[in-house]
Amino acid sequence: DGTFSLSPAINDADIDMDLGWDIEKGDQSIIVAVLDSGIKLDHPEFNGRIWTNSNETLNGIDDDNNGYIDDINGWDFANNDKSPADDHGHGTNVAGIALASGNNTIGYAGVNWNAKVMICKALNENNSGSYAAMAEAIYYAVDNGAKVINMSIGGSGNSTTLSDAIDYCYDNGVVLVACMMNFNNSVTYYPAGYNKTIAVGSTNPDDTRSNPFFWSTTSGSNFGSHIDLVAPGNYMYGLSDTSDTYYGSYWGGTSQASPLVAGVVSLLLSQNPALTFEEIRTILRESSEDQIGDPSEDINGFD
Repeated sequence: DGTFSLSPAINDADIDMDLGWDIEKGDQSIIVAVLDSGIKLDHPEFNGRIWTNSNETLNGIDDDNNGYIDDINGWDFANNDKSPADDHGHGTNVAGIALASGNNTIGYAGVNWNAKVMICKALNENNSGSYAAMAEAIYYAVDNGAKVINMSIGGSGNSTTLSDAIDYCYDNGVVLVACMMNFNNSVTYYPAGYNKTIAVGSTNPDDTRSNPFFWSTTSGSNFGSHIDLVAPGNYMYGLSDTSDTYYGSYWGGTSQASPLVAGVVSLLLSQNPALTFEEIRTILRESSEDQIGDPSEDINGFD
């Protein structure tokens, strides 16, 4: 409603999620893969929601012959092991924004209350990871039934390895949503820079481009011709990777805007699983508000 103590804010600088929930809260048959630093596996907000590999048994053997031993709860591609638990915090926050359970009397509600969360840990305890790990995680997510992938990750270098994985994702009808990054410039970061992704920037509580984020005066939501849309991303309260009951921390970044969009994509697919990537991108772009914020950098229509 525009009352917010931490920064300037205006009424309705949001994604109208309450109106969205009147239409769709998600389908448990949809799998959303979160390629990040993992998640807190036992957090009650994900109770009954974490995707499990039904073809694998905890026995030290690769039962399903997919190259990963005991990958029951997904995989840690950063450290090449079976435990995708969050050892940084970024992934738990991101996953909660998209997928925390709703109407359960605790914490926050994510965008999608019912979809399964596939954990693909591609970032280490320092919140960094290689393109090779990211690409491997994408192949894994696609091959195991994910319909949406969120990547709140980015690197400045183009990569054939990553580009090929994005093509594989697209060719198999999986929608990949990626953040624009937080360097307050028009430098293209990947995977957001690839045409076969949905690239997301961040807005402040007053509907202006996030510039800066609360944590650095030199930060800001990246921009450029490859952007698809923006979503709120600064002062995003979320789940903790170290506590089941603490809800007082907030993050800021295009990393937090991206899962809002990925969550909405998963709701669209819950309504109509036949929607293609291009159809979904068109829906997102054409149904978005024209974000008129800072007059010095914003004009009517798509910028």
